[in-house]
Amino acid sequence: MADSGVLFFGLMAALAGSMALVYVPLRIFLTATERSRRFRLLQRIRRLRDELGQPLDR
Repeated sequence: MADSGVLFFGLMAALAGSMALVYVPLRIFLTATERSRRFRLLQRIRRLRDELGQPLDR
């Protein structure tokens, strides 16, 4: 009976380890892409603001 508890613990530990190996790189990738998307959007807004601040050329 004690062997089944050790086996269950080992199985759960292995499952948690494999989930961490998938989750951590995925979380880092998604965070990096979100930051770059936000950064590009802010640059676009700044460019538009600069263009709107300049007088029209006619």
